[in-house]
Amino acid sequence: MTAFDQLAAAAQDAVARVGGLDGRFLLPALALQLATLGFRAVAWRNILAAAYPEQRIRVGSIACAYAAGVALNAFMPARGGEALKVLLARTRIPGSSVTTIAGSLTVVFAFDVVLGMALMGMLFAVGALPGLPGPPSIGLVPLVGAVALVTAVGIALLVRPDVIRGVLRRAALGLAVLRSPRRYLGTVVPFQLAAWACRVGVVFLVLQAFRIDVGPMTAVLVLVLSGASTAVPVPGGAGTQQVLAAYALQGATSIAGAVSFSVGMQVGVTVVNTLVGVVATMVLFRTIRPLAAVRAARAVTRS
Repeated sequence: MTAFDQLAAAAQDAVARVGGLDGRFLLPALALQLATLGFRAVAWRNILAAAYPEQRIRVGSIACAYAAGVALNAFMPARGGEALKVLLARTRIPGSSVTTIAGSLTVVFAFDVVLGMALMGMLFAVGALPGLPGPPSIGLVPLVGAVALVTAVGIALLVRPDVIRGVLRRAALGLAVLRSPRRYLGTVVPFQLAAWACRVGVVFLVLQAFRIDVGPMTAVLVLVLSGASTAVPVPGGAGTQQVLAAYALQGATSIAGAVSFSVGMQVGVTVVNTLVGVVATMVLFRTIRPLAAVRAARAVTRS
């Protein structure tokens, strides 16, 4: 059998698996995905509330900004939707700054990194990681960008130290919730943990829908590796997610089965996030026309 024949056979197998989905698991998976967006939006809103205690920050407005950014992340490399979250949230918080709001997002991101690393350590300790695949190449562009950023900051410190100190001061304001451990543990961590639990549930249910009989530990492994794939500068981590899913599901299903699951879940989550993001943008700009809402969001990014 030639390589082309093997590829064609794998593609046919993947299509057959999609056609054999067990639909009973899809509706609860949808509900958990929506809950994930909600929990993470509430966590971010509470971080912003600590940064701007004098402002009344509505959960609905921040949730809409968050959902719009998540939707854009699926189509932009290196999580480009984060910028949209920041800019939309800024329009909803009078007197706010881009730097402070961006700083607040690092609190969300830092929790994800710490918990992801902790879960990886746990999986390794229980033997769920027999051997890690080679780290994915992140490409030259992010490395050049990082070097350029560090260089620019160094030059700015020399030329305009007062400006840089102001930027750092505003960024630190976004981390204000961390200065109150009780508030952080009571108003942020529970929602982020709930979001992670929902994400594990989504992966587990979609695995069952694809008739891949594995336990929750494997679902955690798939989720953690899926998160690592976003480090690759490709929209949604496409391609990298499939490679890592095949690694995580080795022994549980064939490569074609792992790829069909990964592609199916990625497409499904992207569709859900995009629809929610478009609706959220319509609510944010008070219009019933999706294209008008998208144009308004684009105008915000250019302002």
